[in-house]
Amino acid sequence: MTRRLPVPLVLLIFTLAGGCKKSQSTDNCAQIPLVKITGAKSSYFVGDTIKLGTSITPLGLYSWRTTNSPNDISSTDGVFIPSCTKYDEGWYYLAVSYPDCVSHFDSVYISVKNKVIAAPCTPSNNTVSFSSIPNISFGSCNWGLDPSWNRKDLSANTSYGYPNFNIYFNPYWNDKEPEDGAYNISPSMAFDQNDLYTIFISSTYQSIYFQSGSGKVYISHVGGKLRATFCEVSFSGDLGGSPYTTTASGMLTAP
Repeated sequence: MTRRLPVPLVLLIFTLAGGCKKSQSTDNCAQIPLVKITGAKSSYFVGDTIKLGTSITPLGLYSWRTTNSPNDISSTDGVFIPSCTKYDEGWYYLAVSYPDCVSHFDSVYISVKNKVIAAPCTPSNNTVSFSSIPNISFGSCNWGLDPSWNRKDLSANTSYGYPNFNIYFNPYWNDKEPEDGAYNISPSMAFDQNDLYTIFISSTYQSIYFQSGSGKVYISHVGGKLRATFCEVSFSGDLGGSPYTTTASGMLTAP
């Protein structure tokens, strides 16, 4: 025979269960407005680890977004980026919610910069020295957007019969001042958009279009003017036959 609990006892059980649920919800609602983003530094270098957390961890729903992503980047109480890039720069927004509670929001701005590295050589300003074609020296450079390539270009054009020289920046910098630091040399104008710190270099001499190989270009600012320094960068070009090769070191400063 089935035994039934007395009605008063049944009511007591439901009352206690409902009371616990209400207490838990009330406690979470009280904690949620206190949540703050923790762990953020004012600035990171490319390759650093970004690790964000929360000051307290109430039972709730978390939503993290950034200015660079329309979708949530995390639904936990933290964000972990093991090797940050320039694309990770921007605002980070945290939303914390719980049923029957008022949602709470916090935000922090993350700055990601290139690490400043000094060039390992010290060429004379506004000169380029080649290993197998004539060296060039020029009074001033040109600095601006090249409409043919839609790229910022730091260039030198010298007298007839001598090489010209062009340093093209990743199009990310078309409307921004390039940051200081070491930039990788791209083998073509098809820049790697995952690496915004890339540069392409070309030089034309006697109809030979020389393109740069791998290496680094060191960007700095002197007196507020952009400066590019490079050391023993390899170049190659051809006229339809065997390739011509040379290396170049130099320094170009924007006017």
